[in-house]
Amino acid sequence: MTSSALSAEAAARAALIAVDWGTSRCRAMLLDREGAVIAEADSADGIGPLGGQGHEDAFESLTAGWPRVPALMAGMVGSRQGWREAAYVPVPATSAALAAGLCRFEDATRRPIAIVPGIVLRSPERDGDVIRGEETQLVGLMEEEPDFRGVAILPGTHSKWAAVGDGTIGRFQTFMTGEMFELLARKSFLRHSVAEHADDLAASPHFALAVRRSVVEGLPFLAAIFSVRVRQLLDGVSGDDNLAYLSGLVIGGEIAAARQAGLLAAGQPIRIIGSRSLAAAYMSAFAVAGHAAEARDGSALVRLGLVRIARANAML
Repeated sequence: MTSSALSAEAAARAALIAVDWGTSRCRAMLLDREGAVIAEADSADGIGPLGGQGHEDAFESLTAGWPRVPALMAGMVGSRQGWREAAYVPVPATSAALAAGLCRFEDATRRPIAIVPGIVLRSPERDGDVIRGEETQLVGLMEEEPDFRGVAILPGTHSKWAAVGDGTIGRFQTFMTGEMFELLARKSFLRHSVAEHADDLAASPHFALAVRRSVVEGLPFLAAIFSVRVRQLLDGVSGDDNLAYLSGLVIGGEIAAARQAGLLAAGQPIRIIGSRSLAAAYMSAFAVAGHAAEARDGSALVRLGLVRIARANAML
């Protein structure tokens, strides 16, 4: 979908284009000086499909008909395959530090462009970690809930867990949960024991059983995943039920690993930031694991985060 023509009144109110540019899609929001959305547009021109080139043309096409106001971008657009590489900011990181680390340049038409940097963690105990894109959602969470102190979880292909409090993003860790699920379900020998697709996996009792075995009973992950095959061979469990079970194992394995790493404590406030379906799955898993959690809309927090960073740089 591309942008549509604006009225003269709407165009006159425009102050900033806020862009969430990920691996698979690009979403643009035209904002007024208060940070309210005037118009929106999105496309399939993610950083992955673009292959390291054509970023400016893709952006111009997406925002055709919009005023030529400055643009603030977040996500994989700041990666090495993006429009310009934005250097990482070390943790503990604040919205002010991210604003100070913006990668600034002008496009061919002299429009000011700024890209939000990612964040980096250096650790002698492990090889370190990076976040690219989710930091803006974390800033949005801090803007929405200034008094929040706890852990924020951003599930996805590479799930991120981050300690947030006092306006600061602290230590964090990445878990390759979504990618592992896809590899196991589509590429490993377990693909013969699971369905290609099933609706609402988290609502299945098999999902809850797998989470309980991973988190509550402590079944080791590499042993647990073989049981997907065993359940089919010995008990005739259906592919649909086994797909739900596998989903519960990988999400439960993530929660168990985060608990072992000290990222999750009893009674700790938890915010799950993401799409409705993923957030629902994690909410179900946390309920089984005995933790209360609340979900937040990831798209809304991206806008809040970009507005906060823009204000810190007088872009709004």
